[in-house]
Amino acid sequence: MQLWLVVLILMSLSGCASLSERECLEADATSWERIGYEDGFNGYHPDRRLNQHSEACGELGVLPQRETYMAGWSRGVREYCLPERAYQVGLSGSRGNPGICPDGTDFLFRENVELGLLIHELRREMDSVYHEIEDLERKLDDSKLDKRARRDLRDRIRYRDDQLSDLRWRLMEAQSAPLIRF
Repeated sequence: MQLWLVVLILMSLSGCASLSERECLEADATSWERIGYEDGFNGYHPDRRLNQHSEACGELGVLPQRETYMAGWSRGVREYCLPERAYQVGLSGSRGNPGICPDGTDFLFRENVELGLLIHELRREMDSVYHEIEDLERKLDDSKLDKRARRDLRDRIRYRDDQLSDLRWRLMEAQSAPLIRF
């Protein structure tokens, strides 16, 4: 656990580069359009991301080509803001970046992210209840438990089973909800 903390601190101090040396050199040799597209598709803010790329590649004498980058970013962000992508962003547990969506599509983006987030949260809650039931069932295996303690554990398991059933229904309902497209 401590090693993880040290690695995290070192990464934050070193300022993780947005692009590797190889990626910088390849971008200079080809085009910034692909990088812009990927950044737009992944929901990055273009100005902040271009600054990160400038910092990462500037030491190599490679500077982003803003116009080419923005052409790719514009295509990528249109796909990022589609209902299907917004839903996937929510399923991952993220709220995404609706502020970059063009032409008022930020509302649709937020709504579809919320649907994905609801499903994400229901799954997380189901996992938690399921693991709690497993723990309670393991405790039931203890041969030293008296009759009253066993009854209490069984009651708790039944209660959590009921909760799990309710969560399953809510999940099925949420998964059957259509994406918002208007």
